[in-house]
Amino acid sequence: MTQHELQIGRKPIKERTKQPADALPHALNHWIRLEAISILHQGEFSAGEVAEMIGEDVRYVTGHIRDLYEAGCIEFVGYKLIGSRMRPVFRAVVLPIITDDVYRTMSRDERYDTAGAMTQGFLAETLSSYRNRKMDGDEPPCLMWDAPPLDAEGRQKLRERLIEIWEDEVLAIQGEAANRIAESGEEPLPTVVGLFSFERGRPEESKVYYRPEGKEKLSSN
Repeated sequence: MTQHELQIGRKPIKERTKQPADALPHALNHWIRLEAISILHQGEFSAGEVAEMIGEDVRYVTGHIRDLYEAGCIEFVGYKLIGSRMRPVFRAVVLPIITDDVYRTMSRDERYDTAGAMTQGFLAETLSSYRNRKMDGDEPPCLMWDAPPLDAEGRQKLRERLIEIWEDEVLAIQGEAANRIAESGEEPLPTVVGLFSFERGRPEESKVYYRPEGKEKLSSN
């Protein structure tokens, strides 16, 4: 990667090798790209540092990181001295907190691109956890989803409730944990939390959706 080819931040959408709808599945359909994105959620790293973390040849990792950058899936931060050479450094896409008022000022393309980045981040962490056998350990994860049919009022109430849960409960739990960790010295475990509600992509093909009576509840009994 040469200096004149890289631009600080995310590749402008018109210059990307893939548009958002194609970039998202492409970013996650190879284990090196998947793990690279997950690592870049942690901070700013060069391809060589990522390669060392996953135990892979730096040449292969460099190609995948370049691919992610050109597709707009990660951001270029700048250069840092590693060993005796200046190396390009990357990070995950920085996601702003988008309020309702800000959302309404965004174009549909801007909303689409931002939603793609949010989805990429959540799915990368989900797939990385699954791939690395973190979802089948001794501590049970919380894995639930459904697609209930809701009217406009129901959708609004659900959205408002999820925001309340995030602001009043998830962040409160995080603060309480931080206080306990400061006292106990316990090593914290990064835990992925996602709250999503959105219209199903293909609702017109089935009015049955996911009926509760068709579900099986597994128990230890």
